[in-house]
This record gives sequence, C-alpha cells and structure tokens, in this order.
Amino acid sequence: ISSVVNSAEAVAIGTIVGSNITNIALIFGVSCFAINQIKKRFSLESLIPFLLSFLLFLFALKDLQFSLLESLGFILILFYFLVILSKERSDIVQVVSGNSDLLKNFVILIMGLVLLVVGSNFAVIYAEKFAISIGISEVIVGLTILALGTSLPELAATISAILKGKNQMVIGNIIGSNILNLVIIVPIIGIFSSAIMPIELLERDSFPLIVLTLAFALIMLFLSRAQIPKYLGSILGFGFLSFYIIYVLNLSNLVSIF
Repeated sequence: ISSVVNSAEAVAIGTIVGSNITNIALIFGVSCFAINQIKKRFSLESLIPFLLSFLLFLFALKDLQFSLLESLGFILILFYFLVILSKERSDIVQVVSGNSDLLKNFVILIMGLVLLVVGSNFAVIYAEKFAISIGISEVIVGLTILALGTSLPELAATISAILKGKNQMVIGNIIGSNILNLVIIVPIIGIFSSAIMPIELLERDSFPLIVLTLAFALIMLFLSRAQIPKYLGSILGFGFLSFYIIYVLNLSNLVSIF
C-alpha cells in the first residue's frame, strides 16, 4: 500500500518476488537440514493454491502490468486458500485468559499494527532514496534488502519450530507466506495502480522463482509419500542455500548467471 501511495510499485513487486525466493531458497534451505524429522502428515491440497497463484503471477507478469481481471483471479485463489484452511482439522487447545490479559494483548496488538504501518512507510520511502543514492534500481532493493527483511520473521519462526519439534509449521509457514504474498499484494497493485513493472522481473527473476517453486513442490510431493534421508536433506539444504547466495551475487553483478 505504501509503495502504491508513493508511486514505487516496483519496490512492492520486487519485495514479494524476492521474499518468495528467499522463503524457499534460504528458509526452506535451512529447514532441509532437519527435513528427516518432518513427518508426512500434511495436506497436499494447499499446494494447489500455491501453484495456482504462482502460475497466475507468471501469466500476469508477461505484459508487465496487472489488470483488474487478473487481480480478481488472485482474490479468488485467496478465497479458495481460506476454504482449504477452514477444512483443515487439528487439535486446538483453547486457553481462556482473564480480562486483564485480553486488554493487554489488544493494546499491544494495536501498537504493533501502528508501528508496522509507520515502519513500512519509512522502509519504502528510504529504500527508494537508498537505491537512488547508490545508483541501483528500486526493484533490486525490493528483491534483496526488503525481501530479506520481510522474510526474517519466517526464518526466526522456522528455526524456533525446528528446535521445538514443530516441523509441520515450517512447511505451512513457507506455503502460506508465498501464497499470501501474491494473492494479497498483487491485487492491491492491480486495482489501485496501472504502473508498468520492470522488465528485469520477467527476464531475470522469473527463472529462479520458477526453479525454486517447482523444486519445492516436487519435494513436498515426495514427502507426502516418504521421508527424505538425513544426508539427502543436508544436500538439499546446501543446494538451496548455495542457490540463494548465487542469486544475490547475481543481483549485485558479482556473478552473471540468471
């Protein structure tokens, strides 16, 4: 929203593309070192909106502009994803708190939301200024600095989940984050802006996104039938992390691959 208001839509798109790449290459890469602990009790149905949102994004990016019809398509995928979530069954422990805890949590929630809005506004404005000052494009800042910044909570949650043995949360975290990045952010840009996206997103960044998304989906399909040996998980983790490092170096023009 802040990017649209400040006419810096490239920052927003760069951020969600970079965040989706970071979620798989970096965060899932880290979790692969403990992938042998991940049980195969997860619903493959969530992969459908995961792949649908990805395919629609690639289709919408072909003309470097997001139309109203394409935005409605993303919104439909969002509703489909919510339907899937509503059907998921899990053991839920309800904790009833006192009124004092309820009021305290509500106040902290409001404070957090206010700081989030203010912080995101400053992040967009000064990310754009930073890009101009060092002579790089806004989309590069989104793909790297802002993308990593938005993915750090997922990384912290992933490490915490692995340490606490809640490995199913790792997969859900990555799938949910990648879906919501596309089905919420893209419609905002498509409905309220007619900006043309940088062609680099299509020519350079779509390839690593395609490779990582398909690799992640294939691993999830494999995990639904069997467990990956620890040594293979380590190899996958090393591969994903190496891919991420090479991708960032490529953006920095230190290497040229994509």
